[in-house]
Formats: sequence, C-alpha cells, structure tokens
Amino acid sequence: MSEQLIEDGHDQRPDGREPDATTIHLRAATRALRAHLDVLPTVFHFDGPGDQFLAESALPFARWRYACADSLLGSGMGGTVVGALARSLFDDGLRWQWIGQAPAERRPALLGGMLEERNRILGYLEEHEASCPNLARWFVPLSGITDLTGGSLSWLSAPSLPDEQELLDLFLASSPAAAPSAGSDGRPEDFLAAARGMLAVSGLRGAVTILGHAGHGNLLGLQSSVTADGVPGHDLRADHEALFMHVAAVGVTVTLLGVCAAVPECWPEEVDQAEYLTTTMRLTQEVVSAARAIHGLGDPKPAPTASTKVRSRARQPLLRPEVIVPPGSLLPDIADAGPVIAAVKEYDAFLNSWYTSPWAHGDPKLAGVLAYAGAHSTFATVIATYDQHATVTTVFAARMLLEEAARFTWLAQEQADDDAYVQRSTRYFDEFRARRKKSIDLFASNGVSLAAARRLLQLPDNVIEGPQDICKGRQPLPPIDELLLAMGAPFPEPGWLPVAYSLLSQVTHSTPTGLMHMARHVDGTLRAHDISPEMLALALDVACLGSARLLALSSLLLDRGSEPAKRYALGLEARALAVHDKARMVHWLD
Repeated sequence: MSEQLIEDGHDQRPDGREPDATTIHLRAATRALRAHLDVLPTVFHFDGPGDQFLAESALPFARWRYACADSLLGSGMGGTVVGALARSLFDDGLRWQWIGQAPAERRPALLGGMLEERNRILGYLEEHEASCPNLARWFVPLSGITDLTGGSLSWLSAPSLPDEQELLDLFLASSPAAAPSAGSDGRPEDFLAAARGMLAVSGLRGAVTILGHAGHGNLLGLQSSVTADGVPGHDLRADHEALFMHVAAVGVTVTLLGVCAAVPECWPEEVDQAEYLTTTMRLTQEVVSAARAIHGLGDPKPAPTASTKVRSRARQPLLRPEVIVPPGSLLPDIADAGPVIAAVKEYDAFLNSWYTSPWAHGDPKLAGVLAYAGAHSTFATVIATYDQHATVTTVFAARMLLEEAARFTWLAQEQADDDAYVQRSTRYFDEFRARRKKSIDLFASNGVSLAAARRLLQLPDNVIEGPQDICKGRQPLPPIDELLLAMGAPFPEPGWLPVAYSLLSQVTHSTPTGLMHMARHVDGTLRAHDISPEMLALALDVACLGSARLLALSSLLLDRGSEPAKRYALGLEARALAVHDKARMVHWLD
C-alpha cells in the first residue's frame, strides 16, 4: 500500500482527507509501536511439542495483523477491515492473558482447541452434506514440523479453550495491577498483570459490540466508514479509528506478554527482555493515551469484589475419529493458486469497467450506498493485499464480503407480494436498529454518558437517517449458516458456503488451525507471513462471489434496474463463477 511520510511527521494518506492534530498524533504512536514490535526476532522450536510451536506462532501472527491494520489507516479503502483486525487482536489478548497466568496448566488447551475446531468442521460437512477430498491439507497444512496430526495422548487429554464471552467476563471482573517498578526483574508475568489496565475503558462491552459489527461487515459495521468528508464505505471515521487501534495495540501487546510467559524458551538471547518489554509497555500506553483523547471513553467502574472464574467447558460429547489425521494421509504443499489469481484479475478488470453514482436518482437509502461502496472498498482491499506482505487481510475482507452478501441476498430475494417484501425489509432493518440500541445501552450501563454513547454511533449531519423505531415482537435475522446455505442453492453442494465460512473463520478468530494456514513449510524452510494456497484460493473465491452479489444487487437498486446495471450484474456473476471453477480445484469445496 502506498504511504508517504514527510519530514514534519504529517502522515499523508491516499484518502485525501486532512487529519486533525489528534489523529496525526495517534497514527504516529501506532506506527512507533509497530516499528518496535517488528524488530524482535522470532524463535521457533520445530522439534518440540505441538502446543509449544502453536504458542510460538501466535506472536508473529498477532503483530502481522497489527501491521496490516496500521497500513490500512487512511488508505482510502478497507476502513471497516481495520475493525475486524482489531477485534481479532482483542480476542487474542484475552486468550493469551488467560494462558499466561497459568501456562503449564493452560497451554495444552491449544491442542484441545485444535481438535475441537476439526470436529466442528467435520460437523459442518456432515450437516450440510458437503465434501472436501483434501481435508487432510486443511487440518495439517504444515508437515515436517512437530506433531500436528492430533494422535498423541497429549492431544486427546488436553483441556478446552474458554470461549470469547467467558474470557471477557473474567477480564471485566479482574482489577489491574500496578506497573512493575524500575527496580523489579521485569518478568513477563508482572507486565501481563499491569497491561490489562490499558484496555480497561468505561463501556468496554459496548466497545466490543462496535468491533463485532465491523468484524462481521454488516450494516452497522459499515457505518464506521461514514464520515462527513470522506467516501462512504472507504474512509474510517476518527473516533472509530481511535477505538480500533486502542484495542489492537493492547491486544498485540498482551499477546506478546502472554506468549513470553507461556514459552520463555522462545525469547531471543540477544535481546534484553526487561528493557524490550518496558519499551513495549510505554509505546502501547502512548497509543492508548492518544486514542482516548479521540474516542472519549474514560476509566471503567471498579471491578466487583467477588471473584469470577472462567467456567470449565466440557469436551464436545463426540470427537469424530477423523479429527486425528493419519501420518500417511498428509498431502504435500504443491497446490498452485496461480490460475485462480489470473481469473481474479479478469474479474477485477470487469468490476472496474462500469460505475453508477448512488445519487444519480436522488437521495438513495444508506443501506444501498453502503452495500455498493462498501463492496468496492472491501474488494479493493483484497486486490491490494492478496499477493503482498498484508495477505492475511485478504482473508478478513473475504469473510466480511461473503457474510454481508448472504444477508443482502436474503433481503433482496424475490417475494410473493409487496407485503411479504415489506415484512422482510422491516425484519432486516430492525435487526440493526436493535443492535444499535443494545450497543448504546451497554455503553450507558457501564459508565459512559448517554450522550457520549449516542455520539459513537451517530452518523454525520449530511446523512439522512431513517426511522429508529423497532417493531414489537421483532424476528431476528436467520442464522448465518441458513443464509449461506440459501446463497449456495445454485451450486451442486449448497453446503459448501457454510463450510467455507467456517474455514475462513479459523484465520479471523486466530485459532491454532488458522495459524497453521498463515505460514508454509517448503523444502525445510518455514516461510512465515505466507498463506497456504488452499486458504488463498478459498478467500479469493468467496471474495469474488460475495462482491459480485453485493455489487450486482446494489447496482440494480441504485440505478433502478437499468439495462447497463443488468449487464453489469450478469457479467459480475459470470466472472465470479469462472473464478470459482479455478478455485475449487485448489480448495476442493463444491
């Protein structure tokens, strides 16, 4: 991504907007932490136990996503993808704080979690009658490194990882510790206890919902990109940028500290640990201070005095035998995503061959504008990152496109009569009115003033908002699996889309399986920050399918069913299917 830094420190970004002094200060602090994190060498033990290698992989993956989020700031595209990256780093921080507090007991849960991930994927395949002939590659994309087959006793007896909600509850119930003094040993555990205070803000549950909206690419998430002076769907609003980078900075720092506590043997001998971690804490605090000056969320209420424990979840009642991969079934890393990329380039050329102005026929509805502009922005992020150092961003963007396309397809689906269409439309918009209200309530009930809470979800004055009333007895939207299944109806195996969504989620939720797809082991060399061809092909495939559906439907809506819009919609769908024909020979779904 092209970025230019001039001597006076003013960060010139391609979105063309002139950031104010507080945003410039935040971006400088964000960049300083990124530069500091990047200088730490990475140490791997290929012959150690599986949970050791998985723990050592967590830090490079976390700082990679942090660097990608920083690169997207002010890029003029993918503003909402920053929120998705930040949410994943937030969840990482909670997980690694928990592991770092008792590493001997909790680190093996990485193995138990990996078995359960495989079990869930197998469940999706069974439930939706989908097939995946190269499932062994999806389960073990790295061979020749430690034992990732899952057959040893340490795997089968490993505990489960807590879910995200349990970890959040535990975090909110704990109190931050004082920062280590200058004369202390500066152990990672001491820094870890102090780091939680940097994430402690009033209304954290409300903040997490905003991150969740962005991460799922929905209508509320896309509103993070609606600014008074920017392009809808493209440019991130300043207060949400501050909230996202606040959470991302603390998330990557807590992940670093948790990994240091869990695998002390991975620390490079040539780096003074106490000095490095002290600097990390200082730089992270500078990001936090700069962000708080913009988003305005203050200190939280005191934690409750009663102790709270993460509930121990029982292992799923049935682990299918296929979760263990026989060593003889491991497949070599020889797949080639080149033909997929060539088809994607043709799709992208057609996508950019025709545009319509959302305002060509008067004032359009915000949902149509955001579907159209957001799809352009998010797919542009895919094209800008799939073959670059930021390739992990492609997976996040692809999952967002697929999910929102499934929702928009359901909304635009032809109905029996006008009344049925109105009912479905009301149900769709009520979903996001209810989510907006819930977010404001969570802020207001956790120490944030009602005015401040509403300001974080308020649109600029130049945007005409629709009614905010919610129908009594409203029906929530169908589950995402049901929406994806409906979107996949024309395919030979309609259930491949829910399975694809689950596989992409391994990366966006930074599960152990997802970690393994973000590196490659070729000719005895581990290539970090390199995506598996299977995951790349799947991400590019669904990014084209999702963007084609969003752009086709929104173009027809905004251009009132014109002939050029119809030709554009048909051309997008045809070229997206051409990408799918190439991609399924690599990822082997459908």
